[in-house]
Amino acid sequence: MRQICDYFGLSKAEFLLPHDQFVSLVNSRADGHTQALHHPFSSHISKLSEQNIEMFEPYMGYYYEYYYSMSSPGNILKGLVCIERKQGGIYHQRTERLTAEGEFGQTSYCKYQGMSFFLNDRIFLVDYESLTQNEIVETILFPSFQHRVSLLEGMKIGVAASGARTPMSTKVVFEYLGKNIDVLKALKKCSLYASDSESISANIRSKL
Repeated sequence: MRQICDYFGLSKAEFLLPHDQFVSLVNSRADGHTQALHHPFSSHISKLSEQNIEMFEPYMGYYYEYYYSMSSPGNILKGLVCIERKQGGIYHQRTERLTAEGEFGQTSYCKYQGMSFFLNDRIFLVDYESLTQNEIVETILFPSFQHRVSLLEGMKIGVAASGARTPMSTKVVFEYLGKNIDVLKALKKCSLYASDSESISANIRSKL
């Protein structure tokens, strides 16, 4: 059920609604999406999307994402990012996997969905947390000037998940994995790590 809800951007409560209420919810979201497509601002988004598709070709695929957690200071969060082309633009999804300590600790997920732009030698990723819908995050990366994409460095701006919801920024590193990977295997390596954990390379730790 969690996997189905995550895939369609639904909460468990919405998934369990009576049939008529569920249909009404889905239709209302579809109507809102149609109106958004005809909003005057959508033409600007379309223009930005079209002009950066070719520039993004070397950057398509999967990445591990590393940054110091905004809600767990001193710990490094390792997540999985997918950048892909669809519906005439460049879109991405970031997935964070958090496992509570202990043998029987529960695992929770955060899923961010958004659009990616390549503008004037910078890569911009703007997304929102699609499960709780309580945060918008912007990531700005330096493109790779090497023949092959390996590591991308930059900054991330978001809000701490604590009650204070303090706006924060932190350095971030993207580690390129390739265009075709075993997603489940990669996701299992995503978690919250201590700053001196050997599970994260010394090179990446130094860049953070």
